[in-house]
Amino acid sequence: MNIPPPIRPVPRTGVLRLSPGQERLWFLDRLHSGGTGYLIRSHLRLRGAWDPAVFERAVTEVVHRHEVLRTRYEDNAGDPVQVIDPPGPADVTVVDLSGGPAGDPHAATRAAAMLDAAAARPFDLRREHPLRVVVVRLAPTEHLVGLTLHHIAVDGWSCDILMRELDQAYRALAAGRPRPAPPPVQYADVAAWQRSRREATGTSGIEYWRDRLAGLDPVTLPTDRRRDAGRDRRGDVFTVDVPRHVARLVDGIGERHGTTAFMTLLAAFKVLLAHRTGRTDIAVGLADAGRDEPETEDLIGFFINTLVLRTDLSGGPSFVEVLHRVRETVLSALMHNDVPFDDVVAAVRPGRDPARNPLFDIMFQVLHTSGTPGTLGGAAVEPLPATATAAKFDLVFTVHRTAAGDLQCMLEYAADLFDRTTMQWLAEDYVALLERLAGAPQVRAVQPAPTPGAPTTAAIPATQPAAAPVPPSGPVEQAVAGIWSALLDVDDIAADDDFFDLGGNSLLVIRVRAALRRTFAVDLPVQVLFEAATVAELAAAVTAAVRADVGRMSTSQVQGVLLRAAPKGTR
Repeated sequence: MNIPPPIRPVPRTGVLRLSPGQERLWFLDRLHSGGTGYLIRSHLRLRGAWDPAVFERAVTEVVHRHEVLRTRYEDNAGDPVQVIDPPGPADVTVVDLSGGPAGDPHAATRAAAMLDAAAARPFDLRREHPLRVVVVRLAPTEHLVGLTLHHIAVDGWSCDILMRELDQAYRALAAGRPRPAPPPVQYADVAAWQRSRREATGTSGIEYWRDRLAGLDPVTLPTDRRRDAGRDRRGDVFTVDVPRHVARLVDGIGERHGTTAFMTLLAAFKVLLAHRTGRTDIAVGLADAGRDEPETEDLIGFFINTLVLRTDLSGGPSFVEVLHRVRETVLSALMHNDVPFDDVVAAVRPGRDPARNPLFDIMFQVLHTSGTPGTLGGAAVEPLPATATAAKFDLVFTVHRTAAGDLQCMLEYAADLFDRTTMQWLAEDYVALLERLAGAPQVRAVQPAPTPGAPTTAAIPATQPAAAPVPPSGPVEQAVAGIWSALLDVDDIAADDDFFDLGGNSLLVIRVRAALRRTFAVDLPVQVLFEAATVAELAAAVTAAVRADVGRMSTSQVQGVLLRAAPKGTR
């Protein structure tokens, strides 16, 4: 068994690279500039004696302890790097609305609007730290607190640590106790450790994912509206409680057949997707916690790695058989959970669409919730209802499970694709299916034939003889081919070669963009580099951008500018 080395501190004097997971979020932030899809929000109402000034100091103390909360992310010639700032005051805004008439209903409305405005404002990762806090005082014993964080610095586990440490820091400051020592390792150390592990393991895990996901066609639900390339990514949320007797049935069937609650709930969800789509090749995404090392248990940071769980439901299996297949899927994926998702995408090479996610559009997760802490600095805490957020996927289906075993389903969905009633029916069907499958697990769960009206897969056209490759023509195509050749270490690139087919990935797209900026003094949007995926298409985009910058110039004049710049990008 290959035991990974312990996580050790690394010097802060050199370049600090991002973790593989952070690099993906940094790229998505660049692709969807000004987006809010990867913001985490928590709004709380506090009742009782509580001092905003002490809380502000508590936030600063926690930010001092965890470097990742005072880290910015800069572009170093196409490569993102961490810039850890020295400790200083945290971004905390305190507003006092307690001076108005007692019980003023408008004060609460204004306070909620302030929290929503702060939560809807994107982070500039180059200039801002990834945490902002708003405190609104409504009365001496009533406050609203809004916490907004960027996912590049935190995950769900981190949010629990943050709330716990804010409570501890507040109590320590109020009592005059000394601050605790920072953790022995920080997230930047974890990022360096993850990168070194990836280099050490090489392609050992890549082969598993390449074989497992070969030929995968992502499953999608029938939509209420057409999917457009320029989707606005508006999100909405729908929740439904699972009756307690159904939750107990889920526990019982898992105990009888050796599956965890997650496996059982996932198996039922895959059956639901099979019913809704008429397909038996069902793959969904899973956000794995990624905290297998003891040093990470009390660290704030982004540890999640995305896994793709693909299960074959063909042959008309019973639910018991589906449970066995899903169990194998989950265990096999967890044995290879150390391969970064971007490395999996690069190995599988799915079709690229800037408006879609690679490999899956639906995510499933089970969160074991302990609930928001009952107090914060001595004040009673009441979580405020979640508001709609930007949609990262078509659907994120989350089952919240309490320590007592109670279940609640939360559907975060793309509102530009689905009506709310559609999501309500989906959630209610899932609850009904859970009860039916758990109550009669030996009955066939998935029909071997597609359901009436289900989408069919288009016939695959006959393979045509490959045309002879056309070499790049003109200085711009040659320069683009030279840039690709240098970054991909590939020679003899043709004009119609596809960047991603040659081994390109999302991070290398950023480096191509930086090279084009140096060579031609143009700043192409990231999405253009996805859409213009061949040498010829990208060269045309560069030519158009140069012409737009230099104004009304003739074609020959533009070509002269490009000709002078092009040799800088060749090998």
